[in-house]
Amino acid sequence: MTYPQNPQDQQPQSGPFPGQPYPASQPTPAQPYPGAPQQPFAPPAAGQPYPAYAGGPGVYQPKPNGATAIIAGILAILGGVFAIIAVIASVVVISNIDTLLWQFYLTLVVEAALVGLLFYGGIGLFLHKPSARLCTIVGCGLAIAFQIVSIIIFSAATSGFHGSSSAQILGAGIGAALVRLIPPVATLVLAIVKPTVDWVNYRPGAPAQQGAYPPPQSW
Repeated sequence: MTYPQNPQDQQPQSGPFPGQPYPASQPTPAQPYPGAPQQPFAPPAAGQPYPAYAGGPGVYQPKPNGATAIIAGILAILGGVFAIIAVIASVVVISNIDTLLWQFYLTLVVEAALVGLLFYGGIGLFLHKPSARLCTIVGCGLAIAFQIVSIIIFSAATSGFHGSSSAQILGAGIGAALVRLIPPVATLVLAIVKPTVDWVNYRPGAPAQQGAYPPPQSW
C-alpha cells in the first residue's frame, strides 16, 4: 500500500523562482567614462536646429582687418622719410655755419631718433610685430612733443619783434607747425585703436582659443 507523498517532504528547487531571470541576465546601465559630462545629451525639439559648433582642434583664428594697421604703417614710413630729410638738412646747416644755436643740435638728435622709431614701426606693422606698434606710438608722441616745443620756441623768438610783419611771421610759423602735427596725430590714433592691436597679435596658423577640447583625463 502506498501513501501519498507529503508535500513537506519535497526538496526546494535550486535557482531562482520560476519566471524570475537570473541577475546576470538583467541589462546593466551604461557607466560614463571618467571626465565625461554627467548631464545626458538632450536633442533639440522638433523643428529646432542643432547648436553651432564653437570651435575645436583644427579651427584656426580668423585673420583680422588690418586697414588701420596698414594705414598707420604707411604714415609711419612717410614720417621716417621726412625725418631723414630733416636729418640731412640739419647736418648741412651744422657743417656750414660756425655759430649755431642749440635748437639745431636738438633737431638733429630728435629727427635721428624718429628715423629709427618710425621706420621700424612702419615696416613692423606689416609683419604683425607688437614691438613695432609700440615704436610707432613712441615715435608719434616724440614728434608731437617736438612740434609743440618748436611752436613755443618760435613764439618766444619772434616775441621781441614789432610791427605787422612780425605778427605775420609768427602766424605763418604756428600755422605750419600745426599742419605738421596732423600726420603724427593721425598715425598715433591709428596705432592705438583695437583693430591694430588685433592685427599685431595675429599669428597665421594659430588655433582659435574658444571651443578647444579639454585636456585628456587619466584613467
